[in-house]
Amino acid sequence: MTERLYYTDSCMLEFKAGVIGIDYVNEKYRITLDRSAFYPTSGGQLFDTGYISGERVVDVIEENREVVHILEKKPAFLIGDEVEGKIDPARRRDNMQKHTGQHILSRAFIEICGAKTVSARLGEEDSSIDLDRDQVSKDDLINAEDLANLVIFQNRPVKIDFVSYEKLKEIPLRKIPDRQEGNFRIITIEDFDWSACGGTHCLATGSVGIIKVSGKEKIRGNLRVHFLTGLKALDDYRWRFDQIEAISNVFTRHGRESFDAVWALNEENKSLRRQVAELRKELLPMLVDRWYNDSIELNGNRIIALDLSGQDFKAAKGTALAVIDKYDAVVLIGIDDKLLVAVSKSLSVSAADIIKNASERFGGKGGGTPQLAQGGGFNPEDIKVLIADPGMIINI
Repeated sequence: MTERLYYTDSCMLEFKAGVIGIDYVNEKYRITLDRSAFYPTSGGQLFDTGYISGERVVDVIEENREVVHILEKKPAFLIGDEVEGKIDPARRRDNMQKHTGQHILSRAFIEICGAKTVSARLGEEDSSIDLDRDQVSKDDLINAEDLANLVIFQNRPVKIDFVSYEKLKEIPLRKIPDRQEGNFRIITIEDFDWSACGGTHCLATGSVGIIKVSGKEKIRGNLRVHFLTGLKALDDYRWRFDQIEAISNVFTRHGRESFDAVWALNEENKSLRRQVAELRKELLPMLVDRWYNDSIELNGNRIIALDLSGQDFKAAKGTALAVIDKYDAVVLIGIDDKLLVAVSKSLSVSAADIIKNASERFGGKGGGTPQLAQGGGFNPEDIKVLIADPGMIINI
């Protein structure tokens, strides 16, 4: 069984070990060592990456209680050789910050509102915990985040201990392990949290940097709380700051006033859209007559082809229906990468067939009924071409 060096030293980034197994399974080289500081994916935490004697480690898994290292290519070393392992320091630091941060945040929710963590996920970009309830108040969310960061700023020591099952009863663990034999690895955040855990953790809470709750959602009766730590939180803050700064510059307002400016603009836009809709409604009968008079004839049928790029698709549908309600005609409306077709019931041609023809010729997709159909995913330039020459897709 592999001796797991990270169990006692999460900061170990280099080590030497003996090769005890080399396999080639499913086109992957799998290496087993007698000791390893590489963390395998488990407990919601992602694996370490790095190198074994110059060979890139792209994955680490746990199999039959062994740590198995997946290499990028065939290694030069053999079974029995001594090799040198090197852990990717940035990835290890990120994982340590996430996992220690998760312990802190989970305990913070217990302290603030009694919400317990039932599962955790520490992903590449996003981390989350699932709480044993479907909601918490906004104040509880903020207070838990504040408490978590207070614990970080206090730079409390984080210790690793190994205790028997009998000793677990003396520790205020968030969750008692199911296993009842052997020793248990306990991660203790001084005077705050105690958890049985096999992951890698910071030596003190200050190394987490910061915890920022980034979102929440209901998942199967639980509340999933998303969070970021350390440099991931800094990166998130940076792009959000840049966005707010850009918006505030557009409106020449302070960043804290950006939302009010955007809200006012949005309300003004809604009002203008309503006014435009009313004006369009008043003008539509006149436009319908003009379009019909300007339409082309194809085998005795009137074809109205319109390019309404940049306009509202829902409004365009109303326009098409208004035309065929008054005249016997085929209406084609192109809007950016979309095509809308309406056909009067008196005509033998099918709107769905026209969309099918357009899709086969130009690569879009869509469907509908004989009277009304629509398609999307077209090249806007192709839409302009078929609007200019609708005969290429209409079989009458």
